[in-house]
Amino acid sequence: MKVGFIQCAIISAVFAIAGYIVFSSGSLEASLPVTVAASLLISGIVTPWLASFLSKSSTSASASSDVETKTSEETATLYVGNLPYKANEDAVKDYFKGFIEVQSVRLMKDRRTGKRKGYGFIEVITQDVDQAIIELNDKVFLDRTLKVRAAREKGETE
Repeated sequence: MKVGFIQCAIISAVFAIAGYIVFSSGSLEASLPVTVAASLLISGIVTPWLASFLSKSSTSASASSDVETKTSEETATLYVGNLPYKANEDAVKDYFKGFIEVQSVRLMKDRRTGKRKGYGFIEVITQDVDQAIIELNDKVFLDRTLKVRAAREKGETE
């Protein structure tokens, strides 16, 4: 990500210098506002677009290599409810690693207060989601009985 930003900053500087050369009319006072305007336009419009383009192309190249290595592994997202409010992502991940291979953990927080809501989502690597749910549902974690089920997409109802 830093490489893309640095590349964009260099490109923006090159465009600013090119704008100064192209728009110069012989006097520094006349060309300076035009150069500044061109530099701001390029850094404000072209640079963010170029940064997003560079980051997409670099992630798509790395994603295609990841697909080759993880073809045999399937991931599933599990909803985990009744989590202790004091539990953090690392504690939840460490606990679930005892039962299943965990890829990531997201615990939901209240936007205003920043306090945890007591539920979250765990992305796991498994071939049998139903067996994972059977193993994990109703387990006790930090004195709370967890409720585990397959996560639904937003807007999906049962």
